[in-house]
Amino acid sequence: MVLLIAGLAEGCTALSGGTVRSEAQFLQHVRDTEAAGEETVLFLGSNPSSVTLGTAGSSASCVDDLGVDGDGVTRDQPSVSWAPGFADGDAGYRAAVDRLREHWSSQGWKVTVGPGTDPVTGRDSGLQAIRTTDDHGIALSLRPGRHTGEGLVVADGGCVRHNGSWDAASWRAE
Repeated sequence: MVLLIAGLAEGCTALSGGTVRSEAQFLQHVRDTEAAGEETVLFLGSNPSSVTLGTAGSSASCVDDLGVDGDGVTRDQPSVSWAPGFADGDAGYRAAVDRLREHWSSQGWKVTVGPGTDPVTGRDSGLQAIRTTDDHGIALSLRPGRHTGEGLVVADGGCVRHNGSWDAASWRAE
């Protein structure tokens, strides 16, 4: 009976979107998201500040569809993207995928590799995309970019329920 109640409570928490983090916890998660992506870009040999594409704070799937969030609870999905270039074109990109696979695996993270699609046409690019999730729950990926020899690194913090407000446009807390 206790297990049934515990399972029901866990299911309700999942249905409502997970636990509510404090504003401080959420802001740390934002910093962790950006830092994880920056570390990946640095590992690939680029300066993160010179290849940043943008930041985002929400997605269509990160909304309170069921009306379960109380007063003061907000949902945000911190995500940052970069476009590092590779000197040897597609060969450089392939080498980067291999290096990341080795690097992320050495951290003990599960790594998945699959076909990469062209970001403009959506067709198979002939290059692989690589994904993992770090120790903080940040989803990291490298996939083909818009141009030959360019990648797209994304650090996605996932949908997070939290107290307080956050101005994703300036990537700072209010």
